[in-house]
Amino acid sequence: MSEERLPVLVLGAARSGLAATRLLLGEGERVVLYDRDPAVLESLDLDAAVERLSGPELPSFAQYARVVASPGVPLAADPRIEPEVDLAAARLHTPLIGVTGTNGKSSVAVLIGEMLRESGFAVAVGGNLGTPLCELVDQPLDWIVAELSSFQLEHARRLRARIAVLLNLAPDHLDRHGTLAAYGAAKARLSELQSADDLLVVNGDDAWARAVAERSPARVLEFSSARLLDDGAFLDGTDLVLRNAGKVELRVAASELSPACRAPLANALASILAAHAAGAAPDALRRALASFAGLPHRSQLVCTRRGVAYVNDSKATNPAAAMASLQAQTRPTWWLAGGRNKRIDLSPLAGAAAGTRAAIVYGEAASELAQVLEGVTEVVRVDTLEAAVEHAARSAQSDDVVLLSPACASFDQYRSFEQRGEHFAELARGLTC
Repeated sequence: MSEERLPVLVLGAARSGLAATRLLLGEGERVVLYDRDPAVLESLDLDAAVERLSGPELPSFAQYARVVASPGVPLAADPRIEPEVDLAAARLHTPLIGVTGTNGKSSVAVLIGEMLRESGFAVAVGGNLGTPLCELVDQPLDWIVAELSSFQLEHARRLRARIAVLLNLAPDHLDRHGTLAAYGAAKARLSELQSADDLLVVNGDDAWARAVAERSPARVLEFSSARLLDDGAFLDGTDLVLRNAGKVELRVAASELSPACRAPLANALASILAAHAAGAAPDALRRALASFAGLPHRSQLVCTRRGVAYVNDSKATNPAAAMASLQAQTRPTWWLAGGRNKRIDLSPLAGAAAGTRAAIVYGEAASELAQVLEGVTEVVRVDTLEAAVEHAARSAQSDDVVLLSPACASFDQYRSFEQRGEHFAELARGLTC
């Protein structure tokens, strides 16, 4: 059999792998889809032409013309393997805005998309969030805004962002990358794959983002919450200001922002800078900042019971995100934390926990969290999130907040942070006490 007739192997049967499979089938390729879990493959409604393989060991790559990998499949660098984002990138004719960083990238990607739509552009938001890039090939769009994870970027070779956004770096996914340096290097690929004709939007308050910018081939635009800038987006007191070539293009008071845009303000600054660079009009930026409703599972108020607010921040799967969430609270807080630690040092959480009513910890990381937080705040250990909500509901007083901001992954008890957040919302809304 000639190499041209060999099938293509797709690794991983989640959203990205399925999108890659459909794209390849549309191009007339024979496709073999592999997933470790046979139950996943059995549950899929696939084209009959797709062969399915499963098992604990990856198939030998030698019998395939190409290998396309989903981001959820951890692999060493291998020239035979093409990441799903590269498969899409080779076929995309729409300019791409790529957003990466540890925290805030989903909200920033969606907010940029809303700003561009307010300006009349045809935009899709996808990548790690929502629609895989392979599904956006040949769509009639002016811009694609992609949230891009370290898993997607670490082996990318062809993905090019006309505008790249670097938000921040904090310890996360060390269970996959091993070290913070390797994790940061994976995210830095977004900038390294740019050219001199591209733009790089960087957080001037983040040491990693500044270091990546220093070696970037692209033209750098900066945003800062701490310094006034001659050119870029920054805070002037509590006003958000966008200045271009010395001219103030936009000034928005913090009071004009929707609640979802206020914490952290750095996300709003990154968004206005990137969207304006892509052609969004100042009035469109202002409207989007005022109307942005935020995303589910990101500091989302799900209900109020007996004057107690229940806030779902299940997306806070690392300590830095949980610390930001705790620091944003303005009312007495009962903090629910736990899950599976991603090999990250949890000790920085102690400073943010000071002043909370209590930390109610559960799941695999409960012992580790309790050790870190003992003596800083009251610590209550329970087994499950359900028990944590019940304890908080019995203890909280009117005007308190019950905050789910786990600082850990969900995979000890839930299949995703979304399922965890939805369960929290169900429990809160079902309270009768």
